[in-house]
Amino acid sequence: MEYKLLLASDGSDNAVRAAEFTVKLLAVAPSIKVTVLAVNDILEKIKYYSPLRSPVVLEEVEIFFKEKTREALETTMEVFEKQGIKVDGVTKVGNPARVIVDYAREEGVSHIVIGSRGLGSLKGIVLGSVSSKVIQLAGCPVTVVK
Repeated sequence: MEYKLLLASDGSDNAVRAAEFTVKLLAVAPSIKVTVLAVNDILEKIKYYSPLRSPVVLEEVEIFFKEKTREALETTMEVFEKQGIKVDGVTKVGNPARVIVDYAREEGVSHIVIGSRGLGSLKGIVLGSVSSKVIQLAGCPVTVVK
């Protein structure tokens, strides 16, 4: 049975540390298949909640944020490329925690690795972090890297 690991990334320093952790896992278990997933939630929020919902503005905003999501994915994948490790990369749009968990379930992922985010802000205390939500919703083991 193939062991699939999903590395969720937003391109942040914590996501890069999670990638470095995953590289160390691959050193002891090189047969693990790794997919890096970057999720953009801004596009969904803009489409439904922004007063700037004209088709022209939305198209320009969508192009911009898709590029930012691609950059986040590439930043994380560079960690593997520097070590000569091939991984798959995927970008999605939607609620990050829900998309991560749904993707893991649909693809038969064995393990999710995700970077932590500081909960020092009021938003973090009230809403909880993406990593906390993934832990609650996932049907497989989740490793949170600080």
